[in-house]
Amino acid sequence: MFDNHIHCHELPAEELEEYKQKWTLVCVSDDLATSKKTLEMEGVVKCLGIHPWQVEKAEPGDLSTVLKLLERREVPCVGEVGLDKRFVPHSFDKQREYFRAFLRAARELDLVVNVHAPDAWADVVEELRRSDVDRALIHWYTGPLQLLDTIRDLGYYISINPAVTIQRKHQEVAAAADRRIVLVESDGPYEYRGLRLVPPLIEKTVEKLAELWSTTPDYVREVVEENAKRLWRRLW
Repeated sequence: MFDNHIHCHELPAEELEEYKQKWTLVCVSDDLATSKKTLEMEGVVKCLGIHPWQVEKAEPGDLSTVLKLLERREVPCVGEVGLDKRFVPHSFDKQREYFRAFLRAARELDLVVNVHAPDAWADVVEELRRSDVDRALIHWYTGPLQLLDTIRDLGYYISINPAVTIQRKHQEVAAAADRRIVLVESDGPYEYRGLRLVPPLIEKTVEKLAELWSTTPDYVREVVEENAKRLWRRLW
């Protein structure tokens, strides 16, 4: 199965190798240094970018260097990039500058955009729409339910992670979203309310989705894998 959003550079090497045997890992980066680290990894889907939390810490030239790295043939994805009004609202203008630069690159290079958007959900969707980006994943979506149809109509996706087992808003999103736009992720190795979010816990995500959709885990796996294959079609 696909883990559509995981910070591989934060995992111990042995743990990462274990997950690679069982999962297709979509490895996102946080800054220039981790983008370079991700670029060196074998057997993973590589996403390069500068996280909104890191934008104000970036050195002059970091943005242009990451944009240049995105031109590598083995890079199908920009991420983790986006906007954040919840945790770092003070740097929003600079975040938007960086995000727009990454969206231009994604459009020109036909890359998937792996997006971070706490409390900037509508802003992110509008920036994606204006940039005419073809493929995007808004990870750990807990935004407005009324925005889900717009995300679907634009051809974008959302991802659900193991937090859905305990986070009520994530459950509401998972229940309301069109199944054709739902993917799964771990966001590993992030820790949330006592959970260490890593790929094996995606099985718990699948079970919860089956409960919310009144169906079977096998059906959920089939749906989210077909969705992932559409999103990552450049890999084949």
